[in-house]
Amino acid sequence: MLNKPLSHKADNPRILLGMSGGVDSSTAVYLLQENGFDVKGLTLSLTCSMASLFGDTIHPRDHAERAKRVCDFFGIPHETLERCTLFEERVVNPFVREYFSGRTPNPCVECNRFVKWDELLKKADEERIPYVATGHYARVRYNESTRRYELLKGKDPKKDQSYYLWQLTQEQLARTRFPLGDLTKDRIKIIASELGLESANTGESQDICFIPGDDYREFLREYVPDQYQSVGTGYFLTQDGNIVGEHPGFFHFTIGQRRGLHLALGYPVYVLEIHPESNEVVVGSKEALIRSQTAVSRVNWVSIPAPEKPIEALVKIRYRHKGLRALLNPLSHDKIFIKFIDISEAVTPGQSAVFYHGDRVLGGGIIEGA
Repeated sequence: MLNKPLSHKADNPRILLGMSGGVDSSTAVYLLQENGFDVKGLTLSLTCSMASLFGDTIHPRDHAERAKRVCDFFGIPHETLERCTLFEERVVNPFVREYFSGRTPNPCVECNRFVKWDELLKKADEERIPYVATGHYARVRYNESTRRYELLKGKDPKKDQSYYLWQLTQEQLARTRFPLGDLTKDRIKIIASELGLESANTGESQDICFIPGDDYREFLREYVPDQYQSVGTGYFLTQDGNIVGEHPGFFHFTIGQRRGLHLALGYPVYVLEIHPESNEVVVGSKEALIRSQTAVSRVNWVSIPAPEKPIEALVKIRYRHKGLRALLNPLSHDKIFIKFIDISEAVTPGQSAVFYHGDRVLGGGIIEGA
């Protein structure tokens, strides 16, 4: 059984920890205290304005209550800030717009940059707290030769969350600590169990916090019912324009999707293109998904300055993606053109393309398409 760290002296560096009440952020309190930090917990209540629609399927109050109990357990202060309107404006509404534009958004990326880190640092500044921390599985290091902070993968390859953090700035990284970055999820669970934390045996959180049951189609039906109904049914087309079936609306599908099409064409069928203006979805073989290039916008160079010449990198086009070797051609300070060296498939507009060199996140951007 681990002992809780003793209370800290006044001269220990202060740090503000973003907390959900789950096992990761709860164990992060202990790890930060072990490293000499004077910790305060902060929970952002983000989904409260949607509680009337989804009821008990999302639990912002429950998260705050659990985080408060963890902070009481460790003898540290805790505060909850309600940021529901901000969350809807910066994360939920763009999420909805992207799906009704025929794209597949990545709301966690937007939330990390424009809600979580902005609000953590704003609160830290108000209280003159120099550092912030989260329970993400990632790492930060300072490179003396380049004088830049570098974002690195978490040591646990199964839990690495660096993919979601490519929008962070140098100023944010300079003040950020990731106490879980050098540990595996299994080790975190062991520590939590030995500490006697109630969150030690809780399951993994859902992929997107505001989507009940991880069903975005049902979310759209409840959240924007008029827009949902206005789209109506459309047609599946082959690449040569033949109608091969009917679908309930283009926004039900993403590029590369195979399941749920309910088409019998004599071979496995995948979504190749989505045309929202005509409510048509083009389908075809897996081979037809192969793309040799794509444009990327809103590029943020995290660990390196924006390159002036083409560079080679490993590009992840989805969170669980293994990565593809590619050549990155800069077009402007925030746009690049990617030429894949490895064979690519299901390059999905709206998703994040994140560029790696080894464990280092060079940068990332939003996929626009070929």
